[in-house]
Amino acid sequence: MNKKRCFGTLYGFELRKILKNRIAVVTFFIFFVFGFMQGELEVSGNIDKETLYEYKKLDGRVLDDGLISEWKEATDEYGNVINDEDTAYDTLKEWIKEILGYNTVLDGASEETLYEKRLETIEEAYADSYLDEWETAYWRNEEQKIEKPFVWHDSFIEFGIQSGVSNTIIIMLLVITVSLSTIFSMETQRKTDPMIRSSLNGGKELYFAKILAGATFCFVTVFLYLGIFISYVAIRWGMDGMDMAEQVIYPFTQMNLTAGETTVILIVLTILGSVFLSAVTMFMSCVLRNGMGTMAIVFGGYFGFFALGTVIPMKMKTLSQIVSLFPATQISPRLVYEFRLFDIAGHYLRSYQVAAIAYVIMAFVLTAAGYFLYLKHEIKSN
Repeated sequence: MNKKRCFGTLYGFELRKILKNRIAVVTFFIFFVFGFMQGELEVSGNIDKETLYEYKKLDGRVLDDGLISEWKEATDEYGNVINDEDTAYDTLKEWIKEILGYNTVLDGASEETLYEKRLETIEEAYADSYLDEWETAYWRNEEQKIEKPFVWHDSFIEFGIQSGVSNTIIIMLLVITVSLSTIFSMETQRKTDPMIRSSLNGGKELYFAKILAGATFCFVTVFLYLGIFISYVAIRWGMDGMDMAEQVIYPFTQMNLTAGETTVILIVLTILGSVFLSAVTMFMSCVLRNGMGTMAIVFGGYFGFFALGTVIPMKMKTLSQIVSLFPATQISPRLVYEFRLFDIAGHYLRSYQVAAIAYVIMAFVLTAAGYFLYLKHEIKSN
């Protein structure tokens, strides 16, 4: 058989090995079902359909003094709706409270006070984030691009979609580690690796067949899960509010994005973050040649970086920014509240832009490093 024609066979063999992992298959199907459940619970877990229908009566209204005056007439000083027939106005309460403060009497709310208080809070965030003058100028310029006053749209569905998409990275962490942690260790543990190494395609071809099989499993799984979740939400709840300004969901962001654009960013980060986690898992499997050890390190590393991201003070700006790029902290709807920028070759890049590039670069670096370690392991074992 021609050596070059064996790669497809090796790739198919490695892919079937992953799919024959019973624990991986069970885990996959559990989360397959969970995709439907999440599509339901991310919305219905927070609100019933009748109330959601009422809230939508205010969709398309401009958030100006006219709407705010109507809201004040329908609510008490704490923002609670007085009469059941005015339930629609209850949808504004949390947004107004987030801007003015949860312990503040709300009967003094107006268009002027809301938009001024929003900018005051953003200025405080600049100081808390230790922004330099150029970063501050960047965001003030971005603020000018945002159309105001905002157009209101109830955001329960859009908030649920963004939360569900960002939660996918945890699902992928579990599926990837269970499925790919043994991709290099299996032959070593079964002591069949000397026989495989001595075969015609037991070197470079086999290594990249394993990598491609793992990458294929990762892509198919993440696309399938996201497809199930988003399709269910679209059919069950609809997605007509994806063109609303992100400021209606997160009022203090200065990113000129719609809810749909933010969701797309989260989807891209989730896919690339899954690829990065796959590369980390396969690299550790190649280094350790132990499935349980690989799972322990990948899990521990993931949650370790998450914990690290919560304890590093903001004044340690560079270190804090780098740690925040890790999927555990970066892939969240609240990425729109990240004001710190990366100055690369005179151009300012936002954290999610740098994170997407970093995931791809690190995946390639780990794949290349794994290849040399794979060859080194072979040489030492001969």
